[in-house]
Amino acid sequence: MKNIFFLLLTTISILSCNKKTKEPVFQSSVANLDVFRVKVADVSTNSGPVQITANGVLVSDLESKPGFKTGGVIDHVYFKEGDKVNQGQLLATLQMVEINAQVDQARKSVEKTTRDLARVKNLHADSVATLEQLQNVQTAYDVSIETFKIAEFNQSYSKVTAPISGTVVKKIMGIGEIVGPGMPVCAIMGTGSSHWVIKAAVSDKEWARIKKGDKAEVKFEAFPGSVMEGVVDKIAEISNPGTATLDIEIKLTKPSPTLAAGLISTVIISPKNNAFAGSKYFIPIEALVSSNGGNGIVYIPQEGKAMKKMVAIDKLSGDNVSISNGLEGIKQVITAGAVYLQDGDKIEIIK
Repeated sequence: MKNIFFLLLTTISILSCNKKTKEPVFQSSVANLDVFRVKVADVSTNSGPVQITANGVLVSDLESKPGFKTGGVIDHVYFKEGDKVNQGQLLATLQMVEINAQVDQARKSVEKTTRDLARVKNLHADSVATLEQLQNVQTAYDVSIETFKIAEFNQSYSKVTAPISGTVVKKIMGIGEIVGPGMPVCAIMGTGSSHWVIKAAVSDKEWARIKKGDKAEVKFEAFPGSVMEGVVDKIAEISNPGTATLDIEIKLTKPSPTLAAGLISTVIISPKNNAFAGSKYFIPIEALVSSNGGNGIVYIPQEGKAMKKMVAIDKLSGDNVSISNGLEGIKQVITAGAVYLQDGDKIEIIK
């Protein structure tokens, strides 16, 4: 019985000691939560003109799809895809049996109406044929002449020649195929140095800053380290419904003779109009706690506390965010730990 009583006293004593040692540890851990350990980053500024960067593809501004004036069966094709052709070069011809027959038919009609007109004129002179008969024959003769001209014209256009100098990028029709009037037989793209342009897509905000004649730098992935000069030549007036972007065209001022359609490039445009430029602030993307449309929230360190700031977002660029306003006079923003903060929380900045 004494042993049981001694064991009970020992257990109560141990529990009492544990309670006394745990209470100050708990209070200490709660006290440490009053201060948040965070990291900060400097706010970088750029008060110069705002440059616009876009991806583009090299194309030609001169294209043609030549075709026959009349329909028929293709007899010969004198090109293949990838061939370089000169303006006026023969590309294809039609089988001439039907076309030549139409010309002969029209010629014989002229011969007949010529004889009819001469005979009726003599009869009218002898007062045998009436004036109306003479006028009808004269009209038939005039119609036959015009029909013959049409047949000869179509005969002369029974072949296709290249309307421009360039490269055949697509063969559309081949030997033995039946073509209708105006149907193209191939697609030719002008590849002269003066025809190269770069098509790029920009956002509506960027589009508003760009004007025709703005200078641009062009860097092709195929030519690392090489920079070509260009100017904005065309600006779209309608956005692309699928992407909500607007197209612009950059004309190369001194293009390389080794360019090819489809080359991918990066275009850096320097707008002349700086009305939209203003001061810009750049911060790491991790400093942006939340965003809604064009607005966002960041925290800045101020007298040992985290202060909430509303900012206007200009654009995202890689790991950085461009801020148009809201950081005036601010030198640092909180990065690591910012997502756990509330306005006014105590902070400790760590390296």
